[in-house]
Amino acid sequence: MRLHCLGINHRTADVDVREKLAFEVSQIEEFWNLLQEVTAGLLSELVVLSTCNRVEIYALADQPIFTDIEQALIQYRKIQYESIEGLFYRFVDEQVISHLMRVSSGLDSMVLGEHQILGQVTDAYKISLEINACGKVLSKLFQSAIRAGKRVRTETDISKDAVSVPSLAARMAEQVVGDLARAQITLLGAGEMAELAVEALKIRGANQFGVISRTISSACSLAEKWDGQAGTMENLSGALETTDILISSTSAPHTIIHRKMIEKAMESRQDRPMVIIDIAVPRDVASNVNVVENVNLYDIDDLNCGVEKAIGNREGEIPKVEKIIDDEYQALKEYFAILDVVPVIVEMRQQANSIRQKELEKTLRKLEGLNPEDKEQIKALTHSIVQKIMHRPTVFLREEANGPNGEKYANAASEIFGLNGLEDQDKAIKND
Repeated sequence: MRLHCLGINHRTADVDVREKLAFEVSQIEEFWNLLQEVTAGLLSELVVLSTCNRVEIYALADQPIFTDIEQALIQYRKIQYESIEGLFYRFVDEQVISHLMRVSSGLDSMVLGEHQILGQVTDAYKISLEINACGKVLSKLFQSAIRAGKRVRTETDISKDAVSVPSLAARMAEQVVGDLARAQITLLGAGEMAELAVEALKIRGANQFGVISRTISSACSLAEKWDGQAGTMENLSGALETTDILISSTSAPHTIIHRKMIEKAMESRQDRPMVIIDIAVPRDVASNVNVVENVNLYDIDDLNCGVEKAIGNREGEIPKVEKIIDDEYQALKEYFAILDVVPVIVEMRQQANSIRQKELEKTLRKLEGLNPEDKEQIKALTHSIVQKIMHRPTVFLREEANGPNGEKYANAASEIFGLNGLEDQDKAIKND
């Protein structure tokens, strides 16, 4: 049986293609059933990993089935082959192991070290178990990849720092004001980056929002999105007095917020700190605002510098991550190698025990005068002899399973012991 992975991701396909191939949870069982029909029983296990950045199909089959999987996708999604031709990557066996571990560890993500993918890999595995599409082999593969991902996140700092401007802004604000659930957040302007920063703050528990804009209509449309208060520029001074986090992203060609405005607002705040995140270019906030006591000002350059530093920190963790992946990769390879020789070992020992049983029965029929105790001793003796004879071949095959000659030794054992099935052996014994 061979491992397969057919996939596309953010590096190989645009979002419009990924959207066409993406799976909802309810569709995976239907696709599993379709694939079994298309492959005429060649497919024995399946896991579908579908996220906004990737669609990957992991399969176990006894021969290459990439073409079958592609045809099933075309049939299921009702798309033209030309629209996906050349976009897929194909991995087999050891390549599959390495790839999935890199995915679950965050090394293959659009954002290096992002933590969400580990949960998505875990969910994909659970869904496959629920629909009885995941067996012993893919279970072991995904369990190992999930374990690698967990180790990476606990034993390294690759997921520690925020690596996008919005998430970094949210983290900086939280470090200054503390409990975001109690913080009043004011949005000045309605830039896309500011909206993303608000979403990042919401994820961290923020829930009190206000929007200031040039017109009340534009302020209301955005405030409704977060159940917040809306106001115009006339309300800015009053809003600053209660604002803990100000996110400014207007398109104004000049400075809007000056030092005196902030000093006046801080007079009534009783030492409560204020965080100002100026994402506008040109800047909305005068740079000397930062000298006001208890005011923390960050502009786009500060945030970009923080992102670059965070990315550098994460990249520095890559060798540690790769060491963990290699540990788990080698352990899984050894497991699969032993798994490959287990059928040979089992059949070899079954053959020996079958011969022992047949010869024992023939001998005991000839020794009619033996009492039950003597018969039991003879049975124990023959069992012990077989166990001792088979011990060394068994240990040898297990030890060599992961070596360069593992497959060769397993094939040689099959030839030497004539492992053509126990039925043939039984016939040979009866004819003896």
